[in-house]
Amino acid sequence: MNYANQLSKKLIEKNAVIGIVGIGYVGGALAKGASDAGLDVLGFTRNQIRAEAINDQKLPNFTATTDIALIATCDVICICVPTPVHEDKSPDLVPLIGSLQNTAKHMKKGTLIIIESTVAPGTTRNIALPILLLSGLKPEKDFFLSFSPERVDPGNKTYTHRNTPKVVSGLSSESTILTQEFYQNFVETVVCVSSPEVAEMSKILENTFRLVNISLSNELLNYTNKLGIDLWEVINAAATKPFGFLPHYPGPGIGGHCIPVDPFYLLDDATKRGVRLGIIEEAGTINTAQPGKVVNRTLDIIKQTNGVKKTHTALLVGLSYKEDIEDRRESPSLRIFELLQEQKVTVSYHDPYNPEYNGMSSVHLTQLNIQDLDIIVIVTPHSNIDYQALISYERPILDTKNALKRFSSPYIYRL
Repeated sequence: MNYANQLSKKLIEKNAVIGIVGIGYVGGALAKGASDAGLDVLGFTRNQIRAEAINDQKLPNFTATTDIALIATCDVICICVPTPVHEDKSPDLVPLIGSLQNTAKHMKKGTLIIIESTVAPGTTRNIALPILLLSGLKPEKDFFLSFSPERVDPGNKTYTHRNTPKVVSGLSSESTILTQEFYQNFVETVVCVSSPEVAEMSKILENTFRLVNISLSNELLNYTNKLGIDLWEVINAAATKPFGFLPHYPGPGIGGHCIPVDPFYLLDDATKRGVRLGIIEEAGTINTAQPGKVVNRTLDIIKQTNGVKKTHTALLVGLSYKEDIEDRRESPSLRIFELLQEQKVTVSYHDPYNPEYNGMSSVHLTQLNIQDLDIIVIVTPHSNIDYQALISYERPILDTKNALKRFSSPYIYRL
């Protein structure tokens, strides 16, 4: 039986059942795209409460389940589990390996497996494939394997799953074509590349590029501060050039599930191959140190404005890793929170997207709550915060993201 032709027909006619392993930000967005296109989607999660919450919404064509054995009913399986790093920045592939093992155990003949989780080049071929072979099925005949890096940008209303180009590549031309046919149901542009390694490396490069350039801006901030010039103004001036320059801005550190994580997959693999990537190593070091620089600046401002007190208080504005979302993964705000507490500073926070955190509640930005604070640190400048009112309370504010560029006040400080 020609399973490739059979699956192709199902995908074109939208009769294929799509299984998505991991339905967080990445898998959830993929599930919405596929189900909105009329494909039947089965989302797999280990969290029963999460599954029930999704099913209670009665979303068309989308059902969530904790029964991993139902993988056997799926024609396409998308692996969208996290690929984080350990504390020492080494890759943590446990979630990915577990998902692949479950897939190998339950998948049927004719299944297309697509890995969306970010991995180092060679992972699809050298780690995923051997695990899937435990199924006893023949690759590129009984089952098909591809890699397509996720490109979800939480909170971005301009670029969505539909209009963000999708890079794909399979182990064979059949896998690549099938993967292209799947995504073309709900993605405007599908870009086929020559190998899974190219697709894997493309995602790593995207985020390494951003890490290096943001870290460069953070490093240059030390220099421009000595010169007494505004680096944000410098960057905006450079960005008026319509070619050859892309603006990246300094800040408290980079958060999220991509930029502070993906380059370390590259560094780990390069080290194993005896290759040193010094620029990327240094960029990672600069980014890791950035929350500490924010804390040192905070303590300097406290000492300058209210150093006579024996105890001090600070309010962090924003716990999320980026504006206008709730996601706290790898957020520099959390590290700043910890480091301030280590310095015996009493820390509170305000974040409309995170009403509860670590047994604490988000503080309302009222004069009563703010009037006795020693400092306010803006880490994540959500758009629904009244910054004019915040300034009017006349407390020192450390603006780590240039959120208050429109305002002039003696109470505003910058990194």
